Amino acid sequence: MGQIERSQPELFWASRSVTDLSKTRIPDFHQQAYGLQIVTDLPLPELPALRVSSVGSAVRATLGGRSQRLRLNPRWYLRSRLPGGRIWLRCGKTPAGYVLSFANIADFVIDSSGSQVVCCNASSDVSLETIRHLLIDQVLPLVVNLRGREALHATAVATHRGVCAFTGPAGSGKSTLAASFVLSGYPLVCDDCLALSEGKAFMALPGYPGLRLWRDSIRALGASSRNLKPVAHYTTKSRLKNHSRRADFCSTTRRLARIYLLERARSSKHSARVAIQELAPGEALMGLVKAAYRLDITDRAMLTRQFQFLSRVAERVPVKRLIVPNEFSALAEVRAAVLHDLSHRRPPR
Repeated sequence: MGQIERSQPELFWASRSVTDLSKTRIPDFHQQAYGLQIVTDLPLPELPALRVSSVGSAVRATLGGRSQRLRLNPRWYLRSRLPGGRIWLRCGKTPAGYVLSFANIADFVIDSSGSQVVCCNASSDVSLETIRHLLIDQVLPLVVNLRGREALHATAVATHRGVCAFTGPAGSGKSTLAASFVLSGYPLVCDDCLALSEGKAFMALPGYPGLRLWRDSIRALGASSRNLKPVAHYTTKSRLKNHSRRADFCSTTRRLARIYLLERARSSKHSARVAIQELAPGEALMGLVKAAYRLDITDRAMLTRQFQFLSRVAERVPVKRLIVPNEFSALAEVRAAVLHDLSHRRPPR
């Protein structure tokens, strides 16, 4: 979790400049992800194109003026740090909405309804690939929450029994495990952002056809370098996307069947085995709360809404602990254990 930070008095909020910047070019690229329709002034090749969209309900994102210098005066309420202690992200609130400031990279201004996102104050050496990555993988998941829908920091694949999602701390192997499923013929639903809807069942909304993987994972999976694209300038991760096989991505909404909380086995020996454990209802709920995206941690109405939603998820969808060996060679065993667990359906409550 981040820490509370006081605002900087030398800055001021230039809402009119942000509004003008968002109108410097008519948005003409239409994409979709996480249940959102996204209209941009520059293309987002990572996302599926959307031929027809309801522009009135879309999220409009302006990236073309990303280098414009705007002085902002949000009330900073949260800051997140990297493991070494360096600030990575500051979240601030203004009368008009929110500011997400990525240290030494760029700022994203979001209006209070989550219908407009403007990138500004980008460093001169920051690539457009980095800006697109921040918008797609960092900003839009928070916009999902702002617009009244819940999303989990989880990676998910589609199976014949429904969607199974993997959540856990950074480095726990969510994307690598999902990639092993995809390479075995199970379509990807999302990487790192699982947006959910509720009806007769809880449904998983598709993200986009790409997985972000470290080099050692790519080597272990034997993925073709032809399908790799850089993610951002500050990471050695690559984006794995197979453009030639539509079957590798699940583009339709599917029922959510399982959520697995990933945990690395404590033993590093080859004797470590895969284990799937039932969780007490309270433990399952706390795992989901920890994984949930939330933009404004000071918004009590949102926190109440989210907690009630996640309580219903924990009640109706099996949430289990998945203990995995710290070995790439165990991926096949993990897949087999998950598929076996999925074949045993819990009676609906």
